[in-house]
Amino acid sequence: MTKVEKALSIYEQRFNCSQALFVAFRDSERIDEKMALKLGTIFGAGVACTGGTCGAVSGALMAISMKHGREDVASVDAKTKTYQLGRQLMDEFKKQNGSCVCEELLGMNIGVPENMAKAQAAGLFATKCYDLVKSAAEILDRIL
Repeated sequence: MTKVEKALSIYEQRFNCSQALFVAFRDSERIDEKMALKLGTIFGAGVACTGGTCGAVSGALMAISMKHGREDVASVDAKTKTYQLGRQLMDEFKKQNGSCVCEELLGMNIGVPENMAKAQAAGLFATKCYDLVKSAAEILDRIL
């Protein structure tokens, strides 16, 4: 199973978009799946259901940082590379999808209970969000 397929499989199990990306692309030797699921939870629905940055983007950014992030004072180049890859991911995602902001992508803030109900009734999680998870995973797979 590819990492893109793994991200989609995790998402189809009703984990959020951030969890799907982070779990599929994490360094499994450094962090197990259960901990990755826990860490990714807060970034779903536009970061804690605020409509902010798309959770798929957030999960992808966490995976980039896990692979390339700065882990000591001397590794300044790692910080630069991590930021560059993060910007690349966000630029490509925005180009493909029109935005990196959950509320803009879905046309509503799903942190508002009545909007969550509307999104569920419209099947947005199985359609639009699925496509956003796929888009972020494909970009991440290409740039990592």
